[in-house]
Amino acid sequence: MNKDAEAVKNFLVWLSQEPNLTVAAPSGKSFNCQKTESDGFGAADLQAVSDPLDSEAVALGQTCSPESSYFPVEEFSFFEPGETPAVQDRFHSLLKRRIRAELELKPPVFPWETEGYEYDSEQGVAPEQVPAWATQLRSLNLPVPMPEQVLAQLFSQCQAVMQSSLQEGARLVRAVESLFPGQEAALNQLAGFVVASPVRSGAIAAPLKNAPGANFPSTYDSATSPQQMALSLIAAREIIESLTLKVSAGAPVQRQWQMTSGMLDLSAEYDAISKRVRVQGQLPTAGTVDFRAQSSQATAHRSSAGSFSLELFDLEPNQSYWLDVQLQEADHPSVILSICPVT
Repeated sequence: MNKDAEAVKNFLVWLSQEPNLTVAAPSGKSFNCQKTESDGFGAADLQAVSDPLDSEAVALGQTCSPESSYFPVEEFSFFEPGETPAVQDRFHSLLKRRIRAELELKPPVFPWETEGYEYDSEQGVAPEQVPAWATQLRSLNLPVPMPEQVLAQLFSQCQAVMQSSLQEGARLVRAVESLFPGQEAALNQLAGFVVASPVRSGAIAAPLKNAPGANFPSTYDSATSPQQMALSLIAAREIIESLTLKVSAGAPVQRQWQMTSGMLDLSAEYDAISKRVRVQGQLPTAGTVDFRAQSSQATAHRSSAGSFSLELFDLEPNQSYWLDVQLQEADHPSVILSICPVT
């Protein structure tokens, strides 16, 4: 009985030790699960056999036969009543800690692997791709530089609200409200100041100077919440304006959008007599352009960079029609522009 107790003590001491850093073999290799000549499990036995946690059988939860088991459950019988649960808890705690340390040092191999490998959690993960239209957002005429994540979220929201029938102020609020949940009243107040200021002024116009928190700091992150709301509303307005081509008869309008692969050039002209709108442009790479109205659509496709031309007829003035530009750059979303003939 004393010999069994000494064996358990030695085994617990072994579990408490740090893993052997000099062992080079992967933990997927098996170990000899047979008993030594001694029936007991003393210190000599621990030195004579392989580390049982190095085995794939133990790592996968498999067990040896009862005749060759190192530590049968029956050997707990020498403890006094009431002691077994505490010893078991300590045993399980040490065993789990030891297994975790061994697995971190030598991960188990799969059946088809012949050796262990070091797996990098970041290896093979594709870097986050920058949307094709993100370059243009950095050149927006804003009083304070905006974080790219905020601009990307605003761009996505602006693409949606552009196609709604909301008035300008309501569009701006709808575009930024996801950034400031529960602040609709403050956003509506600030949107009134933003709408009253000239577009692309290069400076804070007189109406906006009277808005709460209009004295902006040097960075967006250091701005107060009202200042961030105002900056986001200004950015949303700039995005929507840059995506809108208002064209009148005899006065063609041009627009450029910097894509990651090059410049997207667009021009639109309006013939009030035939109610025709022609959109021409230059794609920086292969892509598809759709010009659509409620009851008609024209599509141009290019397998490489080059020019395109599209026309739609019987378009009513002071209405918005949509130009969808999809470049073949990975899976980037398209850019939707508004074409608005005006009288």
